[in-house]
Amino acid sequence: MKKKIAVLSCGWSYYFINDFINGMRENLKETSADIYLFNCYDYTEFSGYPNLTGYSVYKLINYEDYDGVIILSDLINSPRVLEMERQRVLKSGKNALSVNSKLKDISSIRIDNYSGTYELVSHLITEHKITDFAFISGKENSVDICERYKAFREALLNNKIPINMDKVYFAQRSDYNSTYDFVKEKFHGKESFPQAFVCATDLMAMAVLKVAKENNVRIPEDMKIVGYDDIPYSRLSNPTISTVKSNAHKVGAEAAKRVLNCFNANQIVTVKTSPVYRESCGCNKMINDSTENIAFQMLASEKQNEYFSAQMENIEEIFTEATDVFTLLTNLEVFFAKNHTFEGSDFCIFLKSDWSSVLINSTEKLPQNLSYGQHVQAITSIQNNEKYTREIINTRDLIPSKMKSDENNVYLIMPIYNHSYVHGYYVSKNNLALIEKHYGYTWTRTFGNAIERFRKQNMFKNMSQQYLRLSTRDALSGMINRVGLEKIAKPFYSQNKKNGLTTVLFFVDINKMKHINDNFGHLHGDLAVKTIASCVMEAIPKTWLPIRYGGDEFLVVGNSKNYNGEDYCKIITDLITKKTSIMQLPYNLSASIGTYSVLPTSTLTLEEAVEKCDEVMYKVKEEYHKKMQ
Repeated sequence: MKKKIAVLSCGWSYYFINDFINGMRENLKETSADIYLFNCYDYTEFSGYPNLTGYSVYKLINYEDYDGVIILSDLINSPRVLEMERQRVLKSGKNALSVNSKLKDISSIRIDNYSGTYELVSHLITEHKITDFAFISGKENSVDICERYKAFREALLNNKIPINMDKVYFAQRSDYNSTYDFVKEKFHGKESFPQAFVCATDLMAMAVLKVAKENNVRIPEDMKIVGYDDIPYSRLSNPTISTVKSNAHKVGAEAAKRVLNCFNANQIVTVKTSPVYRESCGCNKMINDSTENIAFQMLASEKQNEYFSAQMENIEEIFTEATDVFTLLTNLEVFFAKNHTFEGSDFCIFLKSDWSSVLINSTEKLPQNLSYGQHVQAITSIQNNEKYTREIINTRDLIPSKMKSDENNVYLIMPIYNHSYVHGYYVSKNNLALIEKHYGYTWTRTFGNAIERFRKQNMFKNMSQQYLRLSTRDALSGMINRVGLEKIAKPFYSQNKKNGLTTVLFFVDINKMKHINDNFGHLHGDLAVKTIASCVMEAIPKTWLPIRYGGDEFLVVGNSKNYNGEDYCKIITDLITKKTSIMQLPYNLSASIGTYSVLPTSTLTLEEAVEKCDEVMYKVKEEYHKKMQ
């Protein structure tokens, strides 16, 4: 039977993860096994609050369903999450392995960050006669960074070189931007550069290199720079960066081998790292790429970033322009059927079973919800580059049956969420493109944020429509008011003309309204208004517009669509007679009604047409008064 291995990851160290997974795949060639990579990203929101919602992706794992579990512990920056998953794994009784950090009662495999760093620093001392060193790392308290710093210290001490603590620096994070800002500020005419800069990561080394060049410091003539990780960029920079290869490929291969076999839970396996000597320390060893090839790779990388940015913009645009849920889903399917370079040839986007109600939820802020529910629905499903019908699956199944195959596969699963509300997840088969360059972070945040914008867009649309209804509705009669005449009736009248429809107008005026108010009070006056208004609204088609034009005047604006010349003047009059006959009113309640039709070719404005209709009504009212004399 095919085996399943769950890998828990946080994707910021994407070079390590890629190499690690490829090492696992290499080792599993002769074993029938699938890798399920549950990857997420933690980050700090603009408010300064750390967002750990992405770790909810681990809730999709039922450890009982897997034959082995690998936790990339040093990448998961939440002790609480690590402890929770440790307990769940132990409860399942499945083989488990922690990478680079020791978890209680779980075997571990770790990279020896110390050995490669020690060799590299010793190389600078013995081969290049360096005695003036600086060390820089981020403020992260990870085991690997601490080991690299320890190796740096001991290499200096063992060679009788004093450590200058004034030249041990800590940027905000061990990334390029944080390091660049820190070093630029630190050395801007304030401090002299050391003979050598030992950096905790290659990205930090490249940031130091940029600041050095901006200050006309020659590398390696004036200063040596070394890093750690051996990322592709370290081979593409000018000069190329001397670094330490973490051998993540070997770690992945060893982890795959051990996690499917019984082993001692207290066992710790160590994989050594290897120094790589390049131009930034004054060596030219192991340089295989020609200048032309390096330039080509840099151009290809830049193009890839442009394509990815365009993909994100398109996704955001689809959500922004969709006017309803059906249009949104249709447009997403059509788009992804044609454009899925980064998503892969086999992938699904799953949302929770209540996704449709959530998308039209009018709550200002969705409450915290880290659960995926019992069922999820694929709102987009692409298999073998072809669009498939949307389907509902049990969340525990995780992937649709059609995505499974006999060969060994890697399934990448990432959460889709906004702030603290989980909407669903993305799953792809044999495609790690979204792991590269933090693309997965941008993709999942873009999709989650787009869902929230769509939801709020609908919320504001509904609020706007509700406000329009309230602001254009007469409270007493329930008809459109004079504001609605401007905002609703005028556009309706213009649209009739555009559509080649005749506009039909009816003007209704309550007879002897002053007599009713003066002799029976305004409560009876209000009752008269409501009674006549209800008769008018009951008589006319639902698509026509009933308007309270004045205190005792009503206007109806309709059109010739589905209008067969019905005598609405008589229909309204008969309804008034029928209703008032059972109301036992102390007065006779009636209305005078005039009608007027406006051809689509007419140049009359709505105001002018209403005046014409009012004139017709006034003649009817004169006849009424003559009869009553």
